[in-house]
Order: sequence, then structure tokens, then C-alpha cells
Amino acid sequence: MKEMNEKELPKLRRGGLFVVALVLLIFVLLDAFRILSMGAYQGSLALIGVAGLLFLATKVIRRRKESRTLRFFGRMVIISTILELTLFQLPSYSLLSGGYEQKTFLPTSASISGGESTIDETGGAVTVTGKDQVIMEFQQLDMPVGTIQVDVDYGEKTKRAQLKIDMADETHVDYRYDIASGVVVKDNDNSNYTACRFSGDVSQLRLKVSCFNDNDSVTIQAIHFNKTIPFDISAIRFGFLTLVTTFCYGIVASSFLKKPFRETRKSTTASVLALTGAAVLLATSIIMIKLPEDGFASRWKLEAGNQITQELVDAFENKQVNLLKEPTEQLINMENPYDWSARNQEGVSAEWDHVYYDGKYYSYYGIAPVLTFFLPYHKLTGHYFACDMAVWIFSCIGLVFLGLTYLAIAKRWFRDVPAGCVIGGFVILLTVCGIWYSVGRTIFYEIAMSCGFMYLNAGAYFLISSNMLTDGKTSFVRTALCSLFLGFAVLSRPTLAVYAICAAVFLLMSIKSSSSTIKGRILFILCAAVPICVLGGFQMWYNAARFGSPFDFGIKYSLTINDFVHSQFHLVFVLIVLFNFLFAVPGFSTDFPYIKTPFSSFHANGYYFADAGNTSGIFFLALPVFGYLLSGRALRRLPDRKSRLRYGTLVGLPCVIMPLIIICSIWESGYAIRYTADFSWEIIIGALAVLFWLYRMSTNETKKTWFRGFLACSIMLALVINIVQIIPFAFSENDYPEVCRAMQDVIAFWD
Repeated sequence: MKEMNEKELPKLRRGGLFVVALVLLIFVLLDAFRILSMGAYQGSLALIGVAGLLFLATKVIRRRKESRTLRFFGRMVIISTILELTLFQLPSYSLLSGGYEQKTFLPTSASISGGESTIDETGGAVTVTGKDQVIMEFQQLDMPVGTIQVDVDYGEKTKRAQLKIDMADETHVDYRYDIASGVVVKDNDNSNYTACRFSGDVSQLRLKVSCFNDNDSVTIQAIHFNKTIPFDISAIRFGFLTLVTTFCYGIVASSFLKKPFRETRKSTTASVLALTGAAVLLATSIIMIKLPEDGFASRWKLEAGNQITQELVDAFENKQVNLLKEPTEQLINMENPYDWSARNQEGVSAEWDHVYYDGKYYSYYGIAPVLTFFLPYHKLTGHYFACDMAVWIFSCIGLVFLGLTYLAIAKRWFRDVPAGCVIGGFVILLTVCGIWYSVGRTIFYEIAMSCGFMYLNAGAYFLISSNMLTDGKTSFVRTALCSLFLGFAVLSRPTLAVYAICAAVFLLMSIKSSSSTIKGRILFILCAAVPICVLGGFQMWYNAARFGSPFDFGIKYSLTINDFVHSQFHLVFVLIVLFNFLFAVPGFSTDFPYIKTPFSSFHANGYYFADAGNTSGIFFLALPVFGYLLSGRALRRLPDRKSRLRYGTLVGLPCVIMPLIIICSIWESGYAIRYTADFSWEIIIGALAVLFWLYRMSTNETKKTWFRGFLACSIMLALVINIVQIIPFAFSENDYPEVCRAMQDVIAFWD
């Protein structure tokens, strides 16, 4: 009997687990499909069910193989569920004590004044139009007020409206002005609620409603006092707390993630490729959210474009280097046509941000996207390439090559680095690579940025994978492709020529090891030099044909906000870009967008252009960049002077010196957040190389554990700081209030 019970026990346990799992699944279905009404607490039962199923899954898996990371995940599921149902739903509990009585009022029951309003006497609704405040005053309320909810209908193109509240409670007989406020957002029901922290009975209250744009309108149908704020269960917040924190814990503690990359190559490679795919999907989602109303298909049938997608295409099809548009006689006759204020004062029209030289219009933007995409597309279809589609394609291909480049580097130099560190480093690299600011704002400036990002990453991949810099047979085909793509990178953005110089240095370093024969070395030199020299020669001819000099790219002749012909160099302008791109410290706030980095102008006392939007310095966006402070120690760990010179050049030249040259050269154009795509990922890869080298050489297990913990914290901070700064840049609050409100709902649990 005893033996029989022992045999039956596992079956009973499995049966019990099955019953529990079935009950939890029923919880999820009842809540998710609204079969069981939970009122304001809808979603809580589904969360408990999902969390329970996840926890049971960890128990089942751990019976087969014990795992500290899996145990941590189970604990985080429980902790995240508790937080999601308590702290993160704080406003929903605001009515639990205080004797709040729910009441509903029609707007017409209030005294209405100010602004432009239309009153529906039959239905009791009030329509507010324009930016001026319409005031709805409720007197002799004499009741505690814990929440205010408005039923709102929105005008055809209206996306949000502003609510502000004046009130008098038992602590203040007269009105306290703007004591509470909120923004109601279309298609976001929770934004209609405002949690109030008043004292005692409210004697009188004024609701002030206004729109953000002149032609916007909202209709207030009813006003509810003391209605419980519904739960807002966030899958993003729950997923971040469970998955990201578990991954970061795994970097520190997981025996599998502590294995070197060479032992986990397949799974680590798959992880990096999966993250790359996720980044491509995210970039695609951003682009699709921001599509114009006429939809995706219409983007491929455009009859007009901008300076890059149309004007350069038309000029090249007409076999000329100047644009088809002709300057006006007034512009030609101006003493200084590059002075923006002079053009305005004299009423002279000019094509904005075009190059004007010797009586003709030109474009200083790189021609690689025109030659390789826009011109062939127009020839084949008769339509012009859409700007947003170009940035999308270039960015996604660039992200793919970024992942491939990172893997190529990892396979050659990070073989003994733990798999978790390799994957974690790539998470930081993807987050801080800089291309997201081009994806988030797809105007024509970003075409050159994203195209340069694509070709530079492609060139870097073929440079590393050609074995030019490592032992093994050198691939001449990949060497030629590296040269070709780096040449197109320079034709996209002349600034990227500094990386072509790096490639030339690496070529010289690799000639001897490229082949054992003179013939092979000559072939290697031809493969490395011919493509980029041909493209470079074409660029020099193009410059000379336009401006009379092969080294003049024409940017100083731009008709823009600044006169580059007469602008002077001042050292403080270089300090501005160095500080803001490298060292600017993020500031944290309880107000949207929660993380703000003030732009520092160093009291330049002179004109310096700063584009809309800025970000924190890369040292704080990606904490591993501080690893450069240990570069001296890393070099000392190398066996001889030759090795120090070689690896110092491999890291220092493309990852430190050239990015600094790019940053310093930006002083003339001014600060623009999109420029980070030119240097961010290079800086981060170099810093990771330094840290990973020191990790490999260390025999102190405590230091290794501390480093893995540092990297885990860096991942968390990189994701939070970058995402919170990228979203408001990509989605302005006026144009995409629903996206910004969704971000607020995830972060501002107190509001």
C-alpha cells in the first residue's frame, strides 16, 4: 500500500497542478473577454491568472532542472503582480476612505463663462472651441471630492484638451487657482479621470476647459464626482519588471549566461539576431504609426518630393549638377545672399537650405541615396521615393548590419566573454546607436543620416568579416565590398570620411598578412582601394563641377538660418557640442517627460544654432563608456609594445579619435540630435572592447561579479533613459497625445 501511494503521489501532484492551471486560465478568460464584470478593477483577475500560470510554469521547469534565474523570475512575477495591483494603481484607491458620494452633473447645471462655447440646452452638453478657457463653475457643492471624471466627445481633428480646476475646500474659503489639472486624450478613457487631494468638503469648484489649437473642439457631456478610477494594468510595465530584470539578474548569476561566448555561440548569436529583429520591428512600428492618412500604399506613388528625393533626381536625369530651379534676380543681385535677415528685410525669396553659388542652386546633401535608390526608382516607376520610406529602409538595413558587425566582432575578439555580457552589451548598443532619432523624425535631413548609417555599418561588417584584421584567410571579395560600402557612406555624408581614413590605416596594417605572395598582396590592395577611390574620385569631380574645387562640398553656401560664409570659429562652440553630446547629465522629474536634459550653451554670448530636441551625454546614456577611463590599464595588460600599438589603433582610431573629430566638426552646423548616429555606436563598441578585455584578463571572481552587476545596471538605465527621451522626440505631445499618454500611464503611477 505504501509503495502504491508513493507511485500515485507524482500523479496526484500533476493532477493538482493541472486543476490549478485550469482555474487560473478560466480567470484569464473570464476577465479578458469581460464575461465576469470587475467594474473599476477589470484586468486584475486576468493579471492574477497570467502571473499564476507563469509561476506554475517555473515550478514545473525547475523540477526537471534547478535554476537560480528561473527562481528569480518566479519571484519577480509575484513582486510585479503585487506592485501592479497596489502601488501602480494608487489613484484607484483614492476613494477607499473619506465618505465620498458619487454624483453626476450636466455642464449646463453650472455657471458657464469665458471662451467660445456652444450650449446644448436639450442634452445639457457644452462644446468648447479654441484655446481660450471656458469656465464651468459649481457653487454650493458642499461635498468631499476625490475624483473628477468628464465624459468627452472630440471634434473631427481634435486629439486632446486641457482641464484645470480651481476649488475652495475647508482649508481655504476662496478659490485656490489651478489646484488640479489634467489633459484628456482621445481614445484613452483613463485620461478623463483626475485624482484630487482636497481637504474636507469642497464648497465651490470651477472646471476650466480649453483646446490646444484654434480649430479644435471638445464637447463635455457630463461631469462625474467621486467615480472610482479604473485599474490600468500595464503589460509593458509588467513585462519590463519581470523579463528585463530577470535577464539582468541572469547576467550576474546564471551559470549558462556566465559561460563564454565560444561555448554558447549558437544561442548567443540567435539572441543577438532576435534582438536585431525586434529593433527592426520597433523601427517599422514607429514609421507605420506616423504614416500620413492616405496610408502605406500611397507612399510609393508620389508625384513630388523634396530636395533629395526629387530635385536632385530631376537634375541628374537632365544631365546637370545644378538644380532645375532658378534663383530670382533679387537674390542674384544681393550683396550678401547668405544673410537670412537681409533676405527677410529685402523680401527676397530663396529656396530654403539649398546651396546658392555663382547664380545657380545646388544641393550639398550626399548623393549616394540618389544614385543607389531614388534615381533608379524614378526611372523604373515614374514616381518619387517617399522620405519616410527611405529613412525606414535605410535604418532597418543599418540595424541589421549593426547586429552582424557586432557578431563579427564578438566571434573574433569576445570569444571568452560571458554570453550574458555579450548579449547585454548589444542591448545597450541597439538602444544608444542614435538611429532612433532619424526613425522618429523622418524629414529630409534624416535621409543622409540613415543612409550613411546603413552604408557605414555594411562597410564595418565586411571589414571585420574579411579577416583583414585577424588571423585566417583574407576574403578579397569582402574587402572589396567593405571598400565599396565605405565609399557610399562618404557619398551619403562627407563627415563619415574619417572612418574611410580608419579603413585605409587598417589596410596598410594588413597588407603583409593578407597573402603570402606579392601577387596576392597586390590583389588585396586593389580590392581595398579601387572601389572607394573610384567613388571618392567621382565625389571630387562632382565637387569641382559645382564649386570649382574637388575639396569644396558647398555647405558654406547654404541659404539657411546662419551665414556660413562669414561665420567665425570660436572654441566655446566646440565645448558646447562636446559637453552636450558626451557629458550632459540627465535630470529626473515627476512631470512628463520625466527625464529631461537641459541644453548647455556655456554662455557663448554669440549665435549658436540648436535644433529641436536634445538628449543626455553618451557617458550617461551608456555607462560602459566610462570604461575608457580604464583603457590605460587594458593596454598595460597586453604583452608587448607592438600589441599595444596594434590594439590601441584598432580601438582608439575608429572608436575615440574619429568620433571626437566628428563631434568637434559639428560646431559650424550647430547641435542636432540626429548627429548621434554618426558616432554613438562606434564609441560604445570601443568601450565594450576595453571592458571585455579587462574582464578576460582578470582572475578576481569578485571583480568579475561586480562587473556583471555593473553591466546589468547599465542595461536598465540605458533602456529607461533612452526610451523616455526618444518617445517624446519621435511623438510630439500635440500630434501624438495618445502615445505620450500611454508613456505617462506606464511611468506616472502616482498621477
